[in-house]
Amino acid sequence: MNLEPAPRLSKTVFLLIDAGLLLTAFIIAYFAKNPYAPLPFISAVLFVGAAGVVGLVPFLIDYAADSAEYVQAERARVTDQVQRLNAASESLARAAAQIKAVEEAVHKTAHAAENLPYRMQEKLAEFNAQLAQTEDEEKERLTEELATLRQGESERLSGIAEKIHKSAAELSALEKTTRAQLAALQDAAAKLDDKLKATLAKIAEVSVTVVAPPVGGVPSPRVEAKPEPVAEPAPSPIVESVAVVDTAATGPSVVDDSKPRKPRAPRKPKPEDTLAAMSAEPAAGNGHSGESPFPDAPAEPASAAPAEAAVSSDGATRLLATAYIGIGNKLFIRGDGPGLSWDKGVPMQFVSIGKWGWATDDATGPIAVKLYKNDETAALSGEIFLEPGKHVELTAIF
Repeated sequence: MNLEPAPRLSKTVFLLIDAGLLLTAFIIAYFAKNPYAPLPFISAVLFVGAAGVVGLVPFLIDYAADSAEYVQAERARVTDQVQRLNAASESLARAAAQIKAVEEAVHKTAHAAENLPYRMQEKLAEFNAQLAQTEDEEKERLTEELATLRQGESERLSGIAEKIHKSAAELSALEKTTRAQLAALQDAAAKLDDKLKATLAKIAEVSVTVVAPPVGGVPSPRVEAKPEPVAEPAPSPIVESVAVVDTAATGPSVVDDSKPRKPRAPRKPKPEDTLAAMSAEPAAGNGHSGESPFPDAPAEPASAAPAEAAVSSDGATRLLATAYIGIGNKLFIRGDGPGLSWDKGVPMQFVSIGKWGWATDDATGPIAVKLYKNDETAALSGEIFLEPGKHVELTAIF
């Protein structure tokens, strides 16, 4: 039980009295004519002693109060210890009673433990008998299930094996058929590629104008060979059409190109045309023509068909190139336009057979480009200039 501490006297009063006594002693000593005279000296000493006694009174009172509080705290602690000892004694009494009960339980358990091995043996024998019976039943059941499973799996596996054999036979036949078709397609592609190359090479040949020397003062007919247009994409041999003008009646040889001519059906070159071209060999030295008289002789490098430019509908700059470069090959474009460079080409988009396209919306001025086959072989057309917002179509020859 904690009691509140008793109220204590204030030290302020005692300190004021002490100060007054000291001040009185100082006044007596100061105003006395002879401070060491008996009366003033004794009076000052008495006042100083009284001041010391008065100054010690509050400290003595505090000390007495602290001592009383300490004694009270010790008494409370002793009382608490006594209560704990009483509680501990009661706990010990309860523990002793529990120990007795445990001792009795241990005696009973020991007596039961003596009979436990016999009971364990009986239970173990019963368990072994039940386990053996359960194992026999489980073995019989597993044997039956295994036999049923083997029979079902064997039937299923046999069916799967037959299906696999049939599928393998069908796949073999399909593989043979596919290989044959693939070989035929490769042969056809190779032939088509050769024909396209031959056709494009013949298209690139420069037209030959042959003028025969005059015989007997009469100018000979002038022969002008022009390549007939070839329908795309099917390749066909180039056939030359020959226009003959009778110069005996009309004078010098003149070819009139002002009137439109109807396209003529392709025909095979005649032996007479070949002989006439060969007989015109001396005419090359007369200054009438600077070209070779032989159609098969090497001529200047052929260029691509002229580019046709038109205004695009959406304002984009487009290039549509016609180039038969064979199956498996691609057409690339290089240049100084948006997204292009002269060091590495950009693949053009495949539009249809022989058609390749490229477009941009970022062109602000003329663009110089060049076409490459597989980004390796440059086209014979050289650089192509594209105007912004125009749609350009051309034919590229390699």
